[in-house]
Order: sequence, then C-alpha cells, then structure tokens
Amino acid sequence: MKTSVGPNRATTSRTEAAPKTLSQIAINAEYLERIKLLSEANESENYDFRSWLKYSAPDDIDDLVKALSQKYFTLIDCKECGNCCRTLELDFTEPELHTIAKSMQQSIDEFKKRFVVEGIMKPCPALKGNLCSIYEARPGDCRSYPHLEKPDFVSRLYGVLDNIAICPIAFNAFEELKAKLKWAKYRERWSKRMRQIEMRLT
Repeated sequence: MKTSVGPNRATTSRTEAAPKTLSQIAINAEYLERIKLLSEANESENYDFRSWLKYSAPDDIDDLVKALSQKYFTLIDCKECGNCCRTLELDFTEPELHTIAKSMQQSIDEFKKRFVVEGIMKPCPALKGNLCSIYEARPGDCRSYPHLEKPDFVSRLYGVLDNIAICPIAFNAFEELKAKLKWAKYRERWSKRMRQIEMRLT
C-alpha cells in the first residue's frame, strides 16, 4: 500500500495556501533563464523521477501537488512573468480562436491571417507586456496552466516536464515535490536500475 505524505486535504484557495511569512519570489528575465538552464541540466534526473513516480507516487499525490501549486501561486506573481504566453506554441480550438479574435476586435479571418500559422500561435497576440489583454475571455488551457491542479498528475508527467522549463510555479513545485518525496534517497538506486534496463534493451 502506498503511503500518503501530503496534507489530509488539499487547500482549495490559492490565496490561502502559503504562509504569509514566506518571501515572495521575484521573477525577471534572469530568473526565467536560470530555471530553463536548470531544467535542461537536470533533464536526465527529472525523467528518472518521472519514471519513479509512475511506480512509487503516494496515494495522495494529486492533493500534494495541488497544495504545492497553490503555495507557489501565492509566492509568484504571474503578472511579473508571462513566459507561458511568450514561449508556448498555442493550439486553440476554433471556438476559442473566435472568442480571442472577438475580444481583440478582429474578424476571425483577419486574426488567423495575422497570428495563426499552421494552427499555431506563438507568442500569444493577446499578451501586452506581461499581462493578458483578454484575461476574462482567455481559453480554458490558459486558465488552468501549468495544469498542476488537474486530476491524475502522474498520467501527465511528460507535459509537466515541458512546463518546468517555462513556468516558475511549475519549476518550484516540482523541485519541492522531489524533496517532499525524498527523491534523493531513492535516486541513485532507481537511476542505476533504469540504466541497466536500457542496456538490456540495446
């Protein structure tokens, strides 16, 4: 039976999640470059952690990750960042594109011609500075990004690994998750096991 290491119940409000004594994390271009480089440097370790979670995640992993997400949403101001809007390749549904175009006071044909290339937008044309100019009408994927509070965290780990190089909230939550689950204790043994499996397959 897997153990539970998180709170009995995940905090439901992002504003309540982090103790007020914790310091806010300032976001700037240097910080964003640093988490990108750290994510790249830790790529092998992060993939091993992903594999380990598939087999060893505690039963309350969703609640634990949700609490971490809420903690870092409290400590990090997205309005100082906007990195997801600048960096991600945005693939919205047709109704979402119509909503965005209407919110930007453009026809859908004009909008697609200016901003959509083979179904993809990058960066998001609604981004003004670090702020979303259509915040109230933003698509569902934007509302839930970086998707740490969705159910079945373990089934979405490839996407999480992509997001930690982009989003400070995802990066910090993922690193603290490693610490809470005592990944360092298991890492060497698990990594050795994965290398042995790879060698047998080659």
